[in-house]
Amino acid sequence: MGSGSGFSRSTEHVRNIALDLILTILTLGLFNLWVQHRQMVAVNSMLGQQKYSFWLWFLLTIVTCGIYHIYHEYRKSDDLARLLGRQGSNDGLVSLLLTIFGLAIVNDAIQQTRINEFHGSTAL
Repeated sequence: MGSGSGFSRSTEHVRNIALDLILTILTLGLFNLWVQHRQMVAVNSMLGQQKYSFWLWFLLTIVTCGIYHIYHEYRKSDDLARLLGRQGSNDGLVSLLLTIFGLAIVNDAIQQTRINEFHGSTAL
């Protein structure tokens, strides 16, 4: 199935959110690095441009003691909202608050839900 932007929507970026959450918890958050990488690849593909870089995010997150990650999660949620035609939604603000209050794993689950939704999947 094709999108309006001319890009093909495949199931390549659809992920099992429950499994990601379980693996992130079992690995004390380390698996979330892989989740971040996959989501950046997915959003770049959805945007049709290289806007997100895992290694740049990783470096800036370390250098800023996590502050860049808060901005990054806001920006990614805002881009996902625009891609899904949800302009005017509070997705970016919700993302910002969840990440600030230490619930980034919940925010990542919401972002993956949006990615899955973009690709036509309603699976959790």
